[in-house]
Amino acid sequence: MTSTEEPRPAGESEPGRGEAVRRRAAAIAHGVWVAVLVLALGLTITGAVLPEDESAARSYVAPSPAQPVRLKIPSQRLVAPVVPIGMLPGRVLQPPADPDQVGWWDVSARPGARRGQTVVTGHTVHTGGGALSRVPALGKGDRVDVVSRKGTVRYRVSRVRTLSRAALAEQAEALFGQDHGGGRLVLVTCTDWNGSFFESNVVVLARPV
Repeated sequence: MTSTEEPRPAGESEPGRGEAVRRRAAAIAHGVWVAVLVLALGLTITGAVLPEDESAARSYVAPSPAQPVRLKIPSQRLVAPVVPIGMLPGRVLQPPADPDQVGWWDVSARPGARRGQTVVTGHTVHTGGGALSRVPALGKGDRVDVVSRKGTVRYRVSRVRTLSRAALAEQAEALFGQDHGGGRLVLVTCTDWNGSFFESNVVVLARPV
């Protein structure tokens, strides 16, 4: 019996099957590109191509609490040694005699703690040169680092306040008390030189990163 069906070249699929194969191949290729695109976006989101400072912020891990040894304020190029200080009679916190040093109140929270407040104070010299002389110029979001014996604890300034001596005394419990604070940093120095003495205090509040 003679067949009227035209022969197909060797290897050719049945009618309509070739188109289905081509569509499937195109879909697979599209899926591969989608996967590559998602992977690229994933790398961007996870930090492979993040700006240096943001990537560093994501990878930063605070060390466990320890005694501070150094204070750094990158925006002011400040690096100052930190020494422990105690409370004087009359509930007065006296900074170190050396204006190049800052003092950490030794009963306040250690940097890296999740409770209490790390209280650091230092001199402002009205002629310039004190470790904390430029602290009043800090603004919200500025970075402050406290180097401890176990690593660096990073903070971001949340608020800068100028208080009279009387106002500082009235708010001492809120600013220096250790039953609250969530591990924040409190920097204190003097301001408003009147020609004879400083009339006010600057209090910088900074939250741990």
